[in-house]
Amino acid sequence: MSGTLHPDAGDPAVRDRAAGRLVGIDLARLVAVAGMMAAHTLGSAEAMPAAVVALVDGPPSTLFAVLGGVSVTLAGRARLVAGDRGGAVRATLARGAVVALLGVLIAPLATAVYVVLVPFGVAIALAAPLLLAPSWLLATLATAIVLGGGSVVTWAGSHLPSLHRASDVFGPLESLLPAVNDVLLTGVYPALIWLGYLLIGMLLMRGLLAARAAGTERAMLTRVAGAGALLTGIGVAMSELGVLLLSDVVAPGEPSVARDWLLSNGYGAAPDEGPLWQLLAAPHTGTPADMARTAGIALLAIGLLGLLVQRCSPRTLRAIEPLRAAGGAPLTIYIVHVVGYSLAAGLLIEVAPAIVSGWGGWAVQVAIALAIGAVLAASGARGPFERLVGRAASLAAGERR
Repeated sequence: MSGTLHPDAGDPAVRDRAAGRLVGIDLARLVAVAGMMAAHTLGSAEAMPAAVVALVDGPPSTLFAVLGGVSVTLAGRARLVAGDRGGAVRATLARGAVVALLGVLIAPLATAVYVVLVPFGVAIALAAPLLLAPSWLLATLATAIVLGGGSVVTWAGSHLPSLHRASDVFGPLESLLPAVNDVLLTGVYPALIWLGYLLIGMLLMRGLLAARAAGTERAMLTRVAGAGALLTGIGVAMSELGVLLLSDVVAPGEPSVARDWLLSNGYGAAPDEGPLWQLLAAPHTGTPADMARTAGIALLAIGLLGLLVQRCSPRTLRAIEPLRAAGGAPLTIYIVHVVGYSLAAGLLIEVAPAIVSGWGGWAVQVAIALAIGAVLAASGARGPFERLVGRAASLAAGERR
């Protein structure tokens, strides 16, 4: 999705080695979307190895979110350099609004998955004025969300009305406030937590752009990968401590049962308001441990892919152009995936489960994504939904000053 938010070159042939960073970013986008596909298809299959579950349940959507911050920075760069601060903010607000609207429109068709586009679009809109903020302020806000966001969404899930968490049936008017709460705080993908990931991506891209201008991009990518590995380690260590402290509370004498329950998907927040629960890196809980682990994996992936691309020859870059083009159209591929997968799950899961769920289903989804990438690479075009969002942003921003 984040590929909607930056001005790609129309013809891949004009990309030179200095643009290798963008190729690495596009490949990271493809990894994020492919990982989210795996979370959907493998999650509907029989038991998967714990290592596979740990990699696909949480980290792909987080990489998606961090790359959204990368793209917000890239999208606003040209207007900010030209002094059009208002235009940069308006364009980003429009991008967020269109992404959220697309989420509303496709949600009834994507019944087999939780669609991320509405809270993600809202998080993009919230990040728009922060394009003008200094990096120290972004870092302060990101740190505050990482340290306290999990506690906020856990409290909100227990005290605020929510369509996602409540068993009550709300009328049309009564649904408005719970729906807003779900988007911002109480849903599966709270916009508050996603804003934290976007801020990390914005800081990352500012650093990479500065390093590129100084000719130290490779060293910066190495530091990014190292920081990602360190954050991942911190998150895992915190989580192991939390499991140790809480195992006897939830399942005395059954440590394996306790671990599985404590580290199960939180669907938006930790299940308890107690401070010890914030030590757990359970997927989709927004705890400090969860955000450290998943943001760390995102930074590690971005850094390593950037370093890998820098070592690629021009011939190799041409050969992987379909992969890059697929990564450059993540919104299009994501929408095709969630709608197509939901339809297939409804129609084919009983008669042909091997092409809907499990590794076979994942392979089918990835093949469709790569086919879209091949078409885009051959035509030199952007994805249709990327064009839609870009057009809306241009109209909202107006002519550059």
